[in-house]
Amino acid sequence: QRQVLYHLPEVLAAPIVFVVQGERDTETLRSHGFVATTNAGGAKAPWLPQYTEALRGREVVILPDADAPGRQRALTVARSLLGNVARLVVLELEAAKDVSEWFSHGHSELELISLVDGEKVSG
Repeated sequence: QRQVLYHLPEVLAAPIVFVVQGERDTETLRSHGFVATTNAGGAKAPWLPQYTEALRGREVVILPDADAPGRQRALTVARSLLGNVARLVVLELEAAKDVSEWFSHGHSELELISLVDGEKVSG
């Protein structure tokens, strides 16, 4: 069976897609109104050409997990997407291991949007 990105129909319909490490973080972002995806198999799984193809021409925001495997995976994905997407942002969230923990600390959707747009938000 061909591997596809998680929630592929939503991804294909969206101009901006967040790429995270697991299904939990994908569902967290979806619950906050964002389109998000991940690939099967976690941090060690290969990033396949069809994943890059599914994201072609979109704005992509990679939110790496705050550990060595998470950062390595973000780098692998970013290298694959470079030159294939309209805009690529790799955003490390401070003081949280992943986006689910970040939101649980009380951060907001607007704050995430501001970080993606490169604007510092005062506390």
